[in-house]
Amino acid sequence: MSKQTIKTKSFKITFNDDGCDKIGKKIDTINADTIDVDRIMYKNIMDSNCIEQDILPKNNINDAIEYLKSNEVPQIEGLYEALFKRETFRHCSVYVSDKNNSKIISAANVGIQHENIEPNELQQLVNFAYEYDQPNKIIVMFICYLLYERIHPHEDGNGRMGRLLFLENIYQMTESFVPLSTALRYNKQVKQLMNDIFKHISFGEITKKRQIKSGDAAIYRVEIQEMDLNKFNDIINSNQRTKQQYYTLDLDDNTCKLIIKLMTLANI
Repeated sequence: MSKQTIKTKSFKITFNDDGCDKIGKKIDTINADTIDVDRIMYKNIMDSNCIEQDILPKNNINDAIEYLKSNEVPQIEGLYEALFKRETFRHCSVYVSDKNNSKIISAANVGIQHENIEPNELQQLVNFAYEYDQPNKIIVMFICYLLYERIHPHEDGNGRMGRLLFLENIYQMTESFVPLSTALRYNKQVKQLMNDIFKHISFGEITKKRQIKSGDAAIYRVEIQEMDLNKFNDIINSNQRTKQQYYTLDLDDNTCKLIIKLMTLANI
């Protein structure tokens, strides 16, 4: 199939779903009623915590599970409050750290300017994903997850929220359930594929460090390091990318193939 484009009121995605029909289902309608979905959901959230190196209290996890069970279409604020017990949307700049060595400081992705975070529009993305009922739903859900991660609307917990909302809600999306957190934790190939996909869709930044000479005094070295970090933070804070840039995702064929491969491995 050639590329196709889906537009919502605010978002636009373009992709090729060749091979989507080859992705196996982790859970099908035949065995959905015989498995312990609560146990699977709890393990999935714990795996998600582990890959983020941030273990949330059991009560938070159980509250999130009860919330997902009780809501056909989760509300972002409701789920975030249940899982993290703090304010949902950020009021500051954020970025995902990348390389930081003797020569460069870099961000793998810079989130949208916090002034451009629109909770209602993000909820519309969730609503669209849950209402979408075409055969290629599984890849559309994954693309919505990528959009959410690139926008990065929370100060913390973006990965966990994105995976729960679009891929791992076993209660409301049994047939399109993808246990990505578990796959990322235990499968190195899935982790590498995820990194490769993010490189194609993220808005990164990089700045060169001033070179510190061997004869420089220690206090001068600290000053240089602080200046480098301040310069990098200024770049992050002055992010000029528009909301429309964050809301539009045009995936090339190679990236689509990586997504299909990742989801196939995650669902084995």
